[in-house]
Amino acid sequence: MSKITYPCETGAIFQDVIFVINPRNSSELLGEADRAAEFFLDYFPYATLENIREDIVYSFGGLYLNDFQLIREAA
Repeated sequence: MSKITYPCETGAIFQDVIFVINPRNSSELLGEADRAAEFFLDYFPYATLENIREDIVYSFGGLYLNDFQLIREAA
């Protein structure tokens, strides 16, 4: 039921900064999301993990998912 075609190269977007992720299948989504969150924690020293998880958006060729939707996709 997924609208995402794997493998893909896409972006995690937080405060207008893009971090490129490359999930090969839905089971890799959470690992890629964690990598993106770690990048944004380093890039924005005053951001918290909670802030990032609330405001991050993942772009999949016109399909934009928030963190909760991404977790559901990975399930």
